[in-house]
Amino acid sequence: MPDTDEIRSKARIIAAVRLKREVLEGVIRQTDLHALVAKYARVSLFTDNQAQAVRLREQIKSAMRKKYFPAAEASGYKSAGPVLESLGKPGNPSLSGPSLRFLTKYKKANLRWFAAEIETGFKTLSGEVQAAFARAQRDGIGRRTLLKQLTDSTKEEMAALAKKRRLLARVNREYAKAESTGKLRLIREARKARAKARAAVNRVTTALGRFENKVQGAARDAVRREAQRAQLAAYRQSGYRVYTWVTVNGSAACPDCSSLHGETRSIRDWHGMQPGDGHTYCGDSCMCELAPEDFCRDNEQITGPINPYLEL
Repeated sequence: MPDTDEIRSKARIIAAVRLKREVLEGVIRQTDLHALVAKYARVSLFTDNQAQAVRLREQIKSAMRKKYFPAAEASGYKSAGPVLESLGKPGNPSLSGPSLRFLTKYKKANLRWFAAEIETGFKTLSGEVQAAFARAQRDGIGRRTLLKQLTDSTKEEMAALAKKRRLLARVNREYAKAESTGKLRLIREARKARAKARAAVNRVTTALGRFENKVQGAARDAVRREAQRAQLAAYRQSGYRVYTWVTVNGSAACPDCSSLHGETRSIRDWHGMQPGDGHTYCGDSCMCELAPEDFCRDNEQITGPINPYLEL
């Protein structure tokens, strides 16, 4: 059985991850961003009103900048709290100077990346829809009929996806419970169920569905990284410059993240190699943590990857 100090140290990291995950789940649940994306696709593909399409694209970026990024940053500050307080520092320091510039510069780059993802996804969607129009014309199907078929099938698919995502969340919790028992048979069974649930979520068949899934994934990754950078900015404001990688996702963590667990570097050496920067197998979706070296040195019980779904 783990001792009390080990439970407390792991609980602080898990609390940090959960605070950020709440914002990510909020991005998934929110309908305003997805409604804008769907309208943008319809206007761009099926009308000649390009001025409206440009306005919609700007509204999508504005929603990220004014609504989702501020929420992500707030969760990032809060997620730093459990670790900072254990080190005798304030849990929500006010940013100024280099730390504020660090986060402001990153936010601009993050927003540019998100906008580029929308553009590349739309180009792919446009090609798929043009091909569908050509097939419809060949088969004598009218443009209006095809549009209705596309939108109806997408609505059905996205509704089904919402159910699959809820199932995945439940399976993740069950996997964490199995992992905490240490019983290999239970862990294997839970891992298979988790892989099956994840595959179902990733299985999208319609062109509009793929586009919406791509934009949703880009929004989720942009928000995740914004929260992680806000957390790091809070650490920097408190004077920490050396960080240790703490791997998240238990034994299901990707091999790159597992090998990085416990590695310590200066913030300069972590540049371009932070969680979510895309250098690990899990890519932009990385949920791992960079924690101040002092915290990890004081909590050496964190010897392996942590499952954020674990109830401590």
